[in-house]
Amino acid sequence: MKPVFGWLNKRNPPDPVRPRPWMVNLGCGGCFHPDWINLDFVASSPEVIQHDLRTRLPFEDGSCEMVYHSHVMEHFPRAFAPLFLRECHRILTPGGLMRVVVPDLETIVRLYLKNLDGATSGDIQAAHRHEWLTLELLDQMVRERSGGEILNYWRQDPMPAEEFVIGRMGREVLRAIEYLRSHPEETADPASQHRPPKAIDVGKFRESGEVHKWMYDRWSLKVLLGSMSFTDTRVCAADESQFPGFARYCLDLNDDGSVRKPDSLFMEARKA
Repeated sequence: MKPVFGWLNKRNPPDPVRPRPWMVNLGCGGCFHPDWINLDFVASSPEVIQHDLRTRLPFEDGSCEMVYHSHVMEHFPRAFAPLFLRECHRILTPGGLMRVVVPDLETIVRLYLKNLDGATSGDIQAAHRHEWLTLELLDQMVRERSGGEILNYWRQDPMPAEEFVIGRMGREVLRAIEYLRSHPEETADPASQHRPPKAIDVGKFRESGEVHKWMYDRWSLKVLLGSMSFTDTRVCAADESQFPGFARYCLDLNDDGSVRKPDSLFMEARKA
C-alpha cells in the first residue's frame, strides 16, 4: 500500500470545528451525510473527498470513533480485504465501531436453491425468480461490459419477476428501470453488445471498479473480521446499530424508512 500522509486534497481539509474522534464513510458514492467525513474513489460532491481506498487511509491512528463502508469490500480481491480492514482497524479508537455492509451470499444462495426447486416442479413464477437470482449471483462477477446481463434484463418491459427484483434490490433499481423505460432511444441495447469485446477492453473494464471480486456470508465475514483483531462481531438489521443514533444519518435507510440495499448483510465489530 502506498503511504498517504495527511489530507491528499488541501482544498478539502477536515473541518476544523468538527471535533475528533471522527465518523468516516468509505466508498460513499452518492449516499453520505455532512456530519461524516466521506471518502470515495471519485468525489461526487464537495462533501466527498477523493481518495484511492486501496492506499493508506488519510487518518492518524485511533482518530475515528466509527468507520462505515457499504458495498465496497466485494469490489476488492479477496487477498486485499485484510489490508483494507487492517487500515480500518488502525484508524479506529479503542472500542471504536466498524459497520460493514456487503451483498449477502447466504441469502442469495438460499433463494436460488428454493426457486430452483420451485422451477423444476413447474412453478412459472419460481422459474422467473430463478432466472433473476442466477444473474444476481453471477453477473457482476463475470461481466465484461458495463451493466452486463443485468442491464439487458432490466430493459424488458414487462420484466419477469419485477416485483421480486425490486424487493431484492431496492429503490435505486426502481429508478434505473423507470429511466430505461422512459428513455428507450438512449438505453437501447447497442449492436456492439453482441460482438465479443477486445481483450484489452475487457482488462480495462475489469479493473474499473464495477465488477465484484468476492462475496461474503455471515460466517466468512465474521471469521475475516476476527482475524483482523475485531471483536464483538454481530449481524444486525439495516435499522439497528450499536452506534447511538446511527439510523438518523440514513446511510442504510431511505428517507421513508425502507432499506436502501435490501440484498445486504449488515455486520458490526469493535476494535478491542
